[in-house]
Order: sequence, then C-alpha cells, then structure tokens
Amino acid sequence: MVVQPKDSDMQPDIAAGAVIERVEVSTFTVEVPNFARNYSSNVVAGSMVYTPGALYKRPVLMVRIHTADGHVGEYANLATTGSFDQAVVAGRIALGNKWHERELIWRSARRASRPGNAYGLSFVDIALWDLAGKAYGASLTKMLGGHRDRVRAYVSCHNGDRLDNLPNKEAVSDFFLSLKEKGFSGFKMHSWHEGDKWEEAENVAHMRKTLGERSELMLDPACVFDSIHDAIFVGRACQDAGFRWFEDPLRPLGVGIAQHKALREALDIAILQTEHVTAPEAKADFFLNGGTDLLRHDVHYDLGITGALKTIHFAESVGTTVEMHGPSPVHRHLIAAMQQTAMYEVANVSPAMSDPSPAIYTCGYSDDVSSIGSDSTMYVPQGPGIGVEYDTDLIRRNTVASQTITLND
Repeated sequence: MVVQPKDSDMQPDIAAGAVIERVEVSTFTVEVPNFARNYSSNVVAGSMVYTPGALYKRPVLMVRIHTADGHVGEYANLATTGSFDQAVVAGRIALGNKWHERELIWRSARRASRPGNAYGLSFVDIALWDLAGKAYGASLTKMLGGHRDRVRAYVSCHNGDRLDNLPNKEAVSDFFLSLKEKGFSGFKMHSWHEGDKWEEAENVAHMRKTLGERSELMLDPACVFDSIHDAIFVGRACQDAGFRWFEDPLRPLGVGIAQHKALREALDIAILQTEHVTAPEAKADFFLNGGTDLLRHDVHYDLGITGALKTIHFAESVGTTVEMHGPSPVHRHLIAAMQQTAMYEVANVSPAMSDPSPAIYTCGYSDDVSSIGSDSTMYVPQGPGIGVEYDTDLIRRNTVASQTITLND
C-alpha cells in the first residue's frame, strides 16, 4: 500500500537557498469602459462613477518575489496612490530574509512604513504566502487549514447614479432580480451619493418587497450621511426590513468609535464597520469599545494575509464575524478557512459592469456575475499558493512603472 503524505509532511528544505534575493514591483493599467473618476463634484468626491463614453485606465499593482533556490511568489490587484513606493520599501525589508520568515518581514516592514499602514506592504505579504504555498505544493486554503472548495457569495452594486445605470429604486431592484435569476441569494446596495434619507429608506423597503423574504439584504451607504440622525433613520428602515447588516453610513470615513457606538446603541441591527480602520490592533479597539458588531477586513488595506489572520483569530475568540471586503482570490481562500463569515463579496457591479475585478488572469479565474453557481457559491482556486496565473503579455504591454530591487543594490 502506498501511503500518501499529509500536507504537514510536505516540508521543503528551508536552507540558504530560501533567501529572498530579488523583488519586482510594477504598476500597469486595465481599461474600464464607461467609467471615470469624477473630481468636479463635491458630492461624488472623486469616486469612480458611471460615465457613458469614458475609458478609465485603472491602475493595478503587481509584486513578484524570487528566492535563491528558484521559488517565485506573486500577486496583482487594483492599486491605490502611493502603493508602488510602499511596495518597494517593503520589498527592501524582505530582501535577505528567508521566504518563510513572513512574520518577521511583516513586523519590520510595518515599522519601516510609519506613520501609516502601507498598502504596498500587503502585496509583498500576499506574494510571500503565494510563494510558501508553491514551495509546499499546497493551496492557500490548505496552508490555512481550510476545508471548503466553494464559498457562498453575495453581490453589491455600484453607488446609485443619475445617468440611467442605477438611477432609482426600481432600477436597483430590477438589477438585483436579474442577478437572483443567475443564482445569487444575497444583495447589498451602495447608496446614492446625495445621502437623501427618504430615498434611501424607500429603497430599503422596496428591496425587501421585490427580492423576497429569503434574500439576504444589506445596505452600505458608503459614508454619505453627514447627520447621525439621518443614519439612524435609514438604519431603522433596514432594521424593519430585516436587513442582515447596516454598514459605513457616516461621513467622512467611518473611523470614529464614539459616533458609531451611538449609532449602534440606537439601532437593533448589526453594525458593520472598520473597512477604513486599518490594522488588526485598531479593529480590535473599535470592537472592544463598542463601535461595531461585525468587523470588515480587506487584505489590500489591512496588511496582507498575515494582518487578516490576526483580525480573524481575534474575532473568532470574541464570537463575532469578519466580513471580507470586495473580490480577490485571496479572500476566497480566507473565507474557505474561516470559522465565521457570511459570504464572499462580489463588489462593485451594475448594468454597466458585470466583472468588478481586473481581467488579468489566464487560468479562468473570474469574479464576473456569470460565474456564480446555482447554489449561490463561487469556487476556491485549488492550485498551489493563491492558485491563479496572470496574463504576462497584457501586463508587459500596459506597464506604467517597474522597479527591480536586489541584494546587490
């Protein structure tokens, strides 16, 4: 009888060859038709919005890490301003360390990125986890101890607009009904930018009426309300309609514990915060001081997979839930391994955009709404590491900036 080794037995030789000797950082763009960032309106405030005829070149960051023994870890996803330089700093910290020393690299790079938390560091950390999975011959889900190969998904729409994409409550519900027919059973609205409490409350009631009692419904105003009284008014509408949670209603950024504690105490519905509260320590403080019922986490905002695991383990120990923010193959892996989470978020989509993720893969991975299963689930990549392959030709053609750093620099 042939005995197959357990995953834990598949140990690579972690020796001198495991030293990180080269880090490549690059930014490239992907084209997004009929969308643009609107900086001319203080209401929209630079958000990416539906703009018929426009062609937005959206930036993507990629990090590739090479070791002396030939292992390569990589990750690419949508980028923010400054993330390229942040990734270069984190990459310099990683050089000379062994690839399995993720915790040491994470702690040192965090200190180097003071006074802020570096978005670019997240990509370096994720690439190191991808490298580890490939070295061990195990998927990220297996590395994390997970057992699921599919995760339940919900869909969230773009903010409502006034240009016939999602202009009113009827258009919102019609769009969600079309996605319900595809297999989705959970739906989250991102509010109109104006923050009209009457319009928002009417939309909440209309969503429940049209989508039915068995649909999971959520509202994320995306920080549109100046007044906590307006937020409470809309929150009560969500409460009355049996919504699953009420998320980030208050301007400007959803980071104040005191105001969200007051909101939470005024409502009988789960409050979901901390999308913009960066790092595990700050999220724990927010929860422990009464600012939220549930925790939001994003591996790009919140210091990679290493940062995510700290928040997830904290949440599990106190009996609350971490909801992963937005689409990424990494988020699918984390949800597949987590004790408590609701659903994977396919955000942001609308009649004008069916796939919220950059089309950078050659392996079939997709977050297009058409990839939902009839049971409202999406598959988790099964290959080593993150388990995706990138379109290197597309990346090369559209590269805007790149930098390779080595031990000899």
